Amino acid sequence: MKKIVFILMLAICGQFVNAQTPKPATAHANDAKGDPSLPTYLVDGVETPYAKVLKINTATIESMNVYKGPDAVAKFGAKYKHGIVLVKLKKSGKKN
Repeated sequence: MKKIVFILMLAICGQFVNAQTPKPATAHANDAKGDPSLPTYLVDGVETPYAKVLKINTATIESMNVYKGPDAVAKFGAKYKHGIVLVKLKKSGKKN
């Protein structure tokens, strides 16, 4: 069930991205140096490229929140005017 929710959330984000940019979906590698019109992905507070977000094991995701447009700007600032996806991973039971 969590995997389905994760896939649906990514699909929603993908629709947001496609509505914002006329570029083909295969042309982006969202990172700090990538296309600035794409949403930013933060995994546990760290900016993460979209390609790495796709590789996250869905069983390790605790929560995922999507903010876009004025909501993103109001909460996180103008830097995130194209949206932000917050991914919080479950805490590992292992201690190093």
